[in-house]
Amino acid sequence: MYEFDEDGRSLGELRQVRREGAEFAVDGEALAVQRERSKRFLLTGPGGTVATADRETHRRWVVTTKTGRLELVRPSFWRSAWELHRGGAPVGRIEPEGWLNTTSHADLPADLPLAVRVFLYYVVLVQWERANAAAAAS
Repeated sequence: MYEFDEDGRSLGELRQVRREGAEFAVDGEALAVQRERSKRFLLTGPGGTVATADRETHRRWVVTTKTGRLELVRPSFWRSAWELHRGGAPVGRIEPEGWLNTTSHADLPADLPLAVRVFLYYVVLVQWERANAAAAAS
């Protein structure tokens, strides 16, 4: 389980329900993230698909929402941080807080719906978990 907050105000919990899948609620609306194949994630709510994330490369995901196209980009092979791009320009960042810390920070545009911001964070979280599992296996 992961807790998310904004400016110190608790917004809810992100519960993993299966490998690379999660559930959370925003403003009382139940949402779910599910993996569709290894290269696609779906965010669904009561009204259907809210957003999708499709992997182009190991360092770039294309995110499609009702409000437009975004990209999650890992700008450096050596760092764990990911940037959110809109129209080719960086507009946000998701990164761990310190080397051995289990918390992370997301600075994402406030004009994105909260459900989409949580979804973006979860896609990055899965990438970190995949990297950790690969490192442990080698």
